[in-house]
Order: sequence, then structure tokens, then C-alpha cells
Amino acid sequence: MLSLNMLGTHAYGSFAAGFLRAIYLTKAVSLALQAMQIRHGIPNKSTLYRQFLTSEVSRVNYLGYRLYRALPFLYELRCVLDWSCTTTSLTMYDWLKLEDINASLYLVKCDNVLNRATHKQGEKQTKMTKFCNGICLFFILICVIWAPMMMYSSGNPTNIANPINDASFQLDIKTAGGRLTLYYTTLCERLAWDQVDSSVDLDPQHYLDSYNVNDIQLICCQTDASTLWLVPNAVQKQFTMSLSDMEIKFSWVLTRDRPKGKETVKFERSVDPLDLPNSSEVEGVLNGSFSSFRTFNIYPRFFRVTGSGEVRPFVMEVNDVSADLVLHHGSSKWWSFHDINSLDAYGCRGLSGPMAVIVSEETPQGFLGETLSKFSIWGLYITFVLAVGRFIRLQCSDLRMRIPYENLPLCDRLIAICEDIYAARAEGELGVEEVLYWTLVKIYRSPHMLLEYTNPD
Repeated sequence: MLSLNMLGTHAYGSFAAGFLRAIYLTKAVSLALQAMQIRHGIPNKSTLYRQFLTSEVSRVNYLGYRLYRALPFLYELRCVLDWSCTTTSLTMYDWLKLEDINASLYLVKCDNVLNRATHKQGEKQTKMTKFCNGICLFFILICVIWAPMMMYSSGNPTNIANPINDASFQLDIKTAGGRLTLYYTTLCERLAWDQVDSSVDLDPQHYLDSYNVNDIQLICCQTDASTLWLVPNAVQKQFTMSLSDMEIKFSWVLTRDRPKGKETVKFERSVDPLDLPNSSEVEGVLNGSFSSFRTFNIYPRFFRVTGSGEVRPFVMEVNDVSADLVLHHGSSKWWSFHDINSLDAYGCRGLSGPMAVIVSEETPQGFLGETLSKFSIWGLYITFVLAVGRFIRLQCSDLRMRIPYENLPLCDRLIAICEDIYAARAEGELGVEEVLYWTLVKIYRSPHMLLEYTNPD
């Protein structure tokens, strides 16, 4: 008991010592800041309006101000917040116009001081300038154009295999009276293409020659359905009365690890009406007169799953999977699917149920790759490439309209008017602020006055 008390006392002492150190550190920082303030002096009220990025003309300030203006919504948020928290006679729209004028004048002054002041008339541009402003921009634009193609190409170095982890197959019959599931199974094996018996040629037309063998899988399902046929006889009898306009639909449901949000994809399609069995055959199987009916060209044998999660059959394929649908009677009823192509069953190690050869394309890894893989190549072009192109086009179009406001020989007088407006606002002289603002507007409305105020002579 005594040792516990001593332990508690020691812990309390350590906590108190740490708390005192924190107070001492905070006080030391406070004294240091006060010393710096005394050394540099308290700022005058008339200088509180200044922005630190526009306080001087330098390459660092110029690039920093460019970055500040390029960040989305940062400039707009600052302007709106400043107008809301500052006593002024200007409307928000007038405030934004004044800020835009001041920003453009600062950029013009930086261009005059940093670039044009050191350039002699007739002097050619240096190779370094051409490389930084021309060649680099050219390659950046090329990368923007080719980035989506590179992202979805097989040559993307960040791509990793994205195999099928789970598969299921379902076959339904649909009529005006409703829809019934004849066959459904989740018992499907997934065989890598290099594990398939090489003596069995499952690709006689060489559809898969252009694909990576690591991306190809053979899906082989059990012949018997994994669910029982539990439809009552009365329902079957009523259903058979509407078989004259029947439709048979199949669906493959495939699951992968990526892309996030599209791990499960579904490939669904209806059988061509010319390949459907006679309604009398289906009716005979349902009422027990026949044991099976045959359906041709139910689904394509070869298809691929793209990196963005779309399922696309091979357009050149002509030999689709055909099968016999058998209804077994006994203590329980169930359907079975028998592929009539014996070569498929031999390749699937004796399984004659639904089979498919699937090419699951690789997907990029990492956060950026997984995010971009959710889009198709067209979606990426529309949302990214066209947006960048539109932004660059806005920067390069109608440049002639900017000449009166960007090619100013001298802008110190206009900057002085802006600073006087800020100073009047800081001193509470709102009348002077508004008079100076409308004077500035009058100058910008008159090309002659703008030329006079920016004349270096």
C-alpha cells in the first residue's frame, strides 16, 4: 500500500514538473516575441493594409503571388472575408475590382522591373529562357495529352495484375407473366491460363495472342445449380401460359480487388430471339414432359474486364456458348447447365457447366492510380485534359485585349492611388476612399488618361 502511494506521488510530481516546463517555455516565447516587437517597432496603422507578398518587388514575391492567385478560391475567400470584416464605403463588386486592379498593377511592375528593365532592345532571348518557358511547357502539355493514354495502356509501370476473385452465373427466363431464375451457381473455379492443359486449344482463332498471359483466366462452373428449383406447380402452370413471348437472359457477376467502388461488375445480355428454343419445349420441361431444352449462342465465350470496370465481349468472336438446360426431378428439383462443346468441358477438367475465358486488365496501384482507374479514358479526358486545355486557352486567347492594361511603361502613379485608397480606408476616411476609387475608375475608362498616367516622361 505504501509503495502504491509513493508511486502516485512520483507520478503527480512528474506531471507538475512537466506542466511548469510548459508554462516556462510559453513565457520564454512570449518574451522573445515582445523583444522582436520592441526592436523592430510597432507597425503604423496606415501600413496595416499592406499585403506581405506585394510589399516589395522580387522574384520570390512574384512567384509567391502568382501561386497565391492560382490556388483555387483562396484569393476569392480572402477578398470576401476582408470586405465583410472591414469598414468601407465600397460595395463588394467595387472591392473586387479594386483588388483586381491592384493585383494586375503589381504583376505589371514585377514584369517591368525583373524582366523588361534588364532587356536591351534587339537582344535575343537566352537559351535558358527558351528552355524554361518554351521547352518545359511543351513537354508538360505533351504529358497532359498523353497521360490518360499512358494510364490505361499496358505499358503503365504502376500497373499490377487484377485477377477475378469470385464469379457467379445466372440464367433467367422472362415473359409477360414475370421472371424466373432457371439456373444459378456460385461454384465456379478460376484457372490461370498457364495452368490450362496445353493440349487443349481453347483459342483456335487466336483472340488472346495480344494479351498478357497473366491477365487471362478460365472460369469453369459446376454443371448443377447451387440452388434448388422451388417454384410451386401452380405458379409453373400459370407461367407457361405466357411463354409465347419469352426472353432468356444470362448474367455473369465478377469480383476483383480494384478499382475501389467498382470491385463487382456484371455482364448481362439477352439471347437473340432466333436462338431461343420453342416455347413448347420449355413448357414440356416445366410440366415434366421433357427433361431438357437446348439454347444456342447464349453468351460469348471470350470477354474482357477493363481497368475501369467495364465488361466488353470480343467483337470478332462468332462461336458463342450453347447449352442444354436440364430440369432434374426427384426428392428435390434443380436445374443443370450442360455446355454442348466437349472441348470446353475437357479444358475445364471435366466440368461442363458455364465457362468463359476472361481477360482482366491490369489496374494502376497507389492512391492516385486507384482514383483515376474509376474513370474511363473518355471521362478522364473530359474532366482533366479538356479542363487543362480550356484553362490554357483562356490564358492564351484575346491577348490583344490585355495590351492597354498589361503593357504599361510605368505604373507607379496608379499603384500610389491604390495605396492612397487603402490608407484612407485604414484611417477611416471613407469619403476620400470612395473619391479616389472613382478617380481610378475614371482613369481606366479613358485610354487617354491611362496613357498619361503611365507615361514614363
